[in-house]
Amino acid sequence: MRKERRVTYLLLALAVILLLGSAVGSTRAALTYYSENYTAEVKVSQIGVSLAENGNIVSKRDYDGDDWKTESSPLLSNMLGEGEKLALNKKYEEKLAVRNTGEIDEYVRVRIYKYWTEADSDKKLNTLSPGLIKLNLTHEGEWVNPDGDTSDRECTVLYHKGSVPVGGEVEFADTIAIDKDVAAEFTTVDKGNGIIETVYKYDGVEFHVNVEVDAVQTHNAQDAIQSAWGIDASALGIL
Repeated sequence: MRKERRVTYLLLALAVILLLGSAVGSTRAALTYYSENYTAEVKVSQIGVSLAENGNIVSKRDYDGDDWKTESSPLLSNMLGEGEKLALNKKYEEKLAVRNTGEIDEYVRVRIYKYWTEADSDKKLNTLSPGLIKLNLTHEGEWVNPDGDTSDRECTVLYHKGSVPVGGEVEFADTIAIDKDVAAEFTTVDKGNGIIETVYKYDGVEFHVNVEVDAVQTHNAQDAIQSAWGIDASALGIL
């Protein structure tokens, strides 16, 4: 497959929630885009992909006429009600889906990243488990995870079986929760005068959920997917 035959689209949605013990003091989110250079064998005006959250598109970029049409809004912005504090082990609705908003059928891939950082910092805390961030994956029969169970890993990669038609949508997650075991890891500090302070391992840290979605055209799909994603689509059962 020559490089000029490849058309891919990559869309990144980043959601960050501040975790303070068993409560969330505030929510923050950012949304950005990244796209590779396109070539004209398959027109850029034909391909487009979006990330939908609870039925609403939170990030989208399609070619419309002579310009890129983009939409964006914060991810997880409605996870908590006004004044509501995060409850550990509570499942919050977080239906995530890939929607084909282009003009041609396409194959899609999802990459999910879960990790912890220091508060107000990009420094990752590799000693804290991504497995405590419970993003529940759905429709397992429609997706291929070549790495097996990756719930405790930072990155999970999913490939959808078969192409997604124009206007089609495929869901891959439905709820998110923070495991109650977050509060189980703590130390105690004797401050003197009979004062014992409990220090939770996860106090003052942030959990992150990043979702990347990209798509490849169905034309010469085997070669296109090999070129874009570096995998044998037939062997994985994607085609």
